[in-house]
Amino acid sequence: MPLSNEDNLRINVLLRQNLYALRIDESKMLIDALTERGEGQVVLSANCRDEKYIAMVKELISTYVLGSPLGYPVYIHRWIRMGQSRKEESLQNLLKLGEPEAVVAVANSRDLPVEVARHAWWAQPTEENARILLQHQSVVDDALGQELAVFLMEFLPFEADALRIVETVSLLLQPGVLSDEDRQSLWKKAAHKSPYYPGFLIATANDLPLNT
Repeated sequence: MPLSNEDNLRINVLLRQNLYALRIDESKMLIDALTERGEGQVVLSANCRDEKYIAMVKELISTYVLGSPLGYPVYIHRWIRMGQSRKEESLQNLLKLGEPEAVVAVANSRDLPVEVARHAWWAQPTEENARILLQHQSVVDDALGQELAVFLMEFLPFEADALRIVETVSLLLQPGVLSDEDRQSLWKKAAHKSPYYPGFLIATANDLPLNT
């Protein structure tokens, strides 16, 4: 059974815009899009089981972006968490698939352009993605770095995993990411949450705020 005529038309129109990234909300049957003109949305009208319908939607998107409805699995497994260096156009195409693991692949890519990083953050604004993106100097040097820092500072008190706390603190302490006031705030919190200390030692071993 094909997609409904209305969905088929709207998705094809969407894909032919200057598209930066897609998000597919399978629970709400929505496609969110980031385009040159701003954000857009397609509300899906399934004519079969939702799971099957979403699969057909992804096949349509994959066919347009990669040239094959079966292209996604083969294509993406070469990318996942490998830190590969790829052309900006290829990175951008991955963000159009609406697949979370594709976003992770882009975020882990070497030499990530900051514009693509912004689109990857829109596509998947999670703490994991924020940490990955803050490993790129292009992001640290951009206003996006400060945006990610604010997000991680708000999330950090709720993080229970000690290793993730260490990693997050060390990333936040990169030069230019936090204000002096926020750095001091982190140091004071370390007195009550010891995993903060290794993060300071990793990032600023020779410049610890010991007198504050």
